[in-house]
Amino acid sequence: MDWKKRITKISFKLHGWVGLAAGIFFLLYGLSGSLLVFRHELERYFNPELHRLVPGQKKNPADELYRMVLRSHPNLKKLVLHDFPRDRFDSYEFMLYKRQQKLADNYLYYVFVDPYSGKILREGGYDQFSPSFLRWIYTLHYSLQLGVPGMLLTAIVGLVMLLSLITGTVIYRKHFWKALRFKAGLNFRSWRTGVSSLHRIIGVWALLFNIILFFTGFWMLKEYFSPAMWTLPKQQANYEVAANIDSLMARACKTIPGFIPVAVTIPTVKDADILLRGQMPQTTNVLLQGKASGITFDAQTGEMKDKKVIDEQGLSERLEYMAYALHTGVFGGDILKWVYVIFGLTPGFLSISGALLWLKRKRR
Repeated sequence: MDWKKRITKISFKLHGWVGLAAGIFFLLYGLSGSLLVFRHELERYFNPELHRLVPGQKKNPADELYRMVLRSHPNLKKLVLHDFPRDRFDSYEFMLYKRQQKLADNYLYYVFVDPYSGKILREGGYDQFSPSFLRWIYTLHYSLQLGVPGMLLTAIVGLVMLLSLITGTVIYRKHFWKALRFKAGLNFRSWRTGVSSLHRIIGVWALLFNIILFFTGFWMLKEYFSPAMWTLPKQQANYEVAANIDSLMARACKTIPGFIPVAVTIPTVKDADILLRGQMPQTTNVLLQGKASGITFDAQTGEMKDKKVIDEQGLSERLEYMAYALHTGVFGGDILKWVYVIFGLTPGFLSISGALLWLKRKRR
């Protein structure tokens, strides 16, 4: 047996066993990921009470709302003003990072606040199926609702899927050019030949997409291979910053014309800085849009300490944001998002069709 046949045989066995071992995860991540592509649009559509408010006479300052949320939610690792109102009918959204009691605990918590009345409209954890089903799906997608161990497992599944794609490429390498030119043909003489041809053709067409999808998924969670991420945070009281959040945002926009603020990360411990994240006017790379750049302020004095333009950062830091954009499809319009929805279902189809073919082969 020559080396090519030997490699193909080994790849065939690996492809089958890897697909069977992780197939349920491929199906789960594919379905949940496709649903999450339009998460923000679906959230706004199904929750009009949060985004179609009756405007009042005057809005409360963001700084005042931050302090209200901080004082009513103790023991936080971090507090983020996650979404500013898009228009005068919209609400503020805060994302809270709680201090877990156990590594498997979920730490994400959301709070929606009416900018006119200053009242909390809705709040809850990302581990709660209701009232925010899509937030529950979001946490299921990246951690299986298992906290830190779940994030490590998801990163490992990303690597396993890459192994499955590599072995599949070795097995079907002779069919690539035909499949890409729509000349591979579908054979429906039996259900087995039909499923086999679909598995091969869809696998070829979705190969590059799935490589990008699972590599970026692994890349965003690679830090959970580090022992430092497995240390539980010390339980302590919240620290309230002295600087005024509204003043910082106004100063940033005045100092840097064209800067678009997107989110504010506010520390809950002493001696940490406030980070105003957003988009710099010089950023043109579609994969670095949104909140990739940032301005750092002293939490006590409000003094501007540093400005980070993502275009000027090293490759590793730019890759962090590019990986997120490539994984979620946020860098294009609705057409690209629909492409992500459709191709995002292919891991699930490939896992099911591969399992059926394996079972049929074992019976034979």
